[in-house]
Amino acid sequence: MTFSSPSGAPLLNTSSRRLTLQAALNQVVSQEAHRNELLLAYVRAGVLFISLLLDVAVFLFPQVLLGKDSVPPTVVIISICANLFALGLVAILRQGLSMEALQRWQVIIPIFDNLLLWAFITNIWRVLGATQPLIVTNVVAFCSLVAVSGGLRLSRRAALLTSLLALANFGYAAALFELNLALALFAGITVFGTGFLGMRIAVIVRRHVKNESGRVLMAQFLPKAVVEAAFESPLDLLQQPQKCSVTVVVTDLREFTRFAEALEPQAALDFLNRYQGVLATIVERHGGWVDKFMGDGMLAVFGAPDPLENHARSALTAATAMVREVKQISPLAMGVGVHSGPVVAGCLGAVGRLEFTVIGDTVNVAARLEALTKTLGHSLLVSETTQQQAGSFPLRSIGRHALRGRAQTLELFTMK
Repeated sequence: MTFSSPSGAPLLNTSSRRLTLQAALNQVVSQEAHRNELLLAYVRAGVLFISLLLDVAVFLFPQVLLGKDSVPPTVVIISICANLFALGLVAILRQGLSMEALQRWQVIIPIFDNLLLWAFITNIWRVLGATQPLIVTNVVAFCSLVAVSGGLRLSRRAALLTSLLALANFGYAAALFELNLALALFAGITVFGTGFLGMRIAVIVRRHVKNESGRVLMAQFLPKAVVEAAFESPLDLLQQPQKCSVTVVVTDLREFTRFAEALEPQAALDFLNRYQGVLATIVERHGGWVDKFMGDGMLAVFGAPDPLENHARSALTAATAMVREVKQISPLAMGVGVHSGPVVAGCLGAVGRLEFTVIGDTVNVAARLEALTKTLGHSLLVSETTQQQAGSFPLRSIGRHALRGRAQTLELFTMK
């Protein structure tokens, strides 16, 4: 077995793996859209509460504030209803929503906002339209704010809906206030422009969220330090590869080719996905990372690119867990080789195709140990170097053995 070239792509293209990754990406977008919607809900509730205080003051003291004898009570009633609905939206959004429910609310909420805007336009025209015609500038401002708010929903459809409803409300206001054509067109273009800006905001924010989604996706394949470098300082990936002291774990299933011949291709892939998924979970749980999958084989590294205290013991704990758990899910025996030593870790390859990996004699020795498990009849073989670095780990010596391609023998250990 050799790990000199990347592999494992067919396993990552199965429908179950795609669905898992797609769900992770959609979840990132949904969470960001939900946070934005909740922020808008807080702002809406705050603005409506201030508006309610003003409406109550105007209703109680119309002569002092407006120079009118009375103000219709509908102003206060509508304001109270709007506040209750806004507080209800805050409560709903604070509880969290599924992606499907959020998409529905992204239609309901803009309709509510524009109904509220329609009520505001109607009331402001009835109360101040005749005496304060310049209040129409406030109407234009509110229409613009409603139009641009759609951009925070990370959906072009929601942003377009919000913009069209805001334009419809402005058209209603222009008719009520009997604006001349030139002024109406100028103000309408302003509302349209802010709505278009909202749609552009949606595109920009979605691009940012896609970057975060890409970070989530890359984390499925690369160590965290490499993912962070790729997004924060990409040039760091092209630095000179670093020499690290690590423990390498190599695994392989016995007789998998013959086993797979009796299965449908999809069944074989499903089996491998489950098997490799168990191994990858164990590696991650113990602080390592999977360098690559190759068919039914795996290369895992403990101690690079992030240093790991007592990487040998962590690797051995993971390896023994693999042997134990694979027995529960696989009818095939598994061989595991573990060896510690120096490697070179870094991005290798051409500019158009880079791979983060580790290379060195340590990797070759671990692979030779895994191959030797077939001959010696042990599921796990550990080198003397790893055994010494791991400290008091429950292992027993099986003597010195020669490795293929190496002149010196090596004392090997296995589980007690």
